[in-house]
Amino acid sequence: MTIVVIGHPKGGVGKSTVATSYARRAMDEALSVVLVDTDSTSSSANFGAIRAHLGTTPHVQVVQIIDAPTRSIIDLNEKYDVVVVDIGARDYSKVTELARIADLWVAPTQLGQNDMAATVLLYEAFQHANHSHIRGRIPIGILFNKVPGPWNSTEEQDAREFLNQECPGIHLFNASLKERKAWRDAGRIGSGISEMTQSTAAKARDEFEAFFQESMALMQSAAKKAIKK
Repeated sequence: MTIVVIGHPKGGVGKSTVATSYARRAMDEALSVVLVDTDSTSSSANFGAIRAHLGTTPHVQVVQIIDAPTRSIIDLNEKYDVVVVDIGARDYSKVTELARIADLWVAPTQLGQNDMAATVLLYEAFQHANHSHIRGRIPIGILFNKVPGPWNSTEEQDAREFLNQECPGIHLFNASLKERKAWRDAGRIGSGISEMTQSTAAKARDEFEAFFQESMALMQSAAKKAIKK
């Protein structure tokens, strides 16, 4: 039973886009999956509604729990193999509660200065809250999202160097997600990026798959370390 929380204190970083695609991709591992939308903007809930309206299969189980979701998420974790949680920006009380139970916290971020500053604040908050996690450390990974496309851009590398300096020991996913039209196309039809079979979506699919596999390996490694302790 695994809880994957996807959230960041700054809005507009693409957390719901990542959460919906993560839930859909996890289903391909023959896992029972539920997507929990705790955000009042209802982006993940709308994803489920679009799929239902279009009759898209397979069905993705989506539940919306805006107020005090932690107890319900713990209960869902007993029923499903994977619980993917989409948490809203600036939901500070939820951040504190959900950080204690997350098997992995994915923090998507863009590369702007305000995004970096918010990421540092999240890291610092988690440093203070690490003691509340069952393993003594909140398992957070930073995912660079909507990365500018030009091959010669140094923005991502600059962001990596900045966070490595400001957030010692934080995990930065090697994989990153570029700004691509395929993501917007997927959102319009309620599809996960892994379902976008067009050749024009191939790069977006491959980038997301690299992130997904890396996230699974990260959780497996953390679980093994916990067993050894």
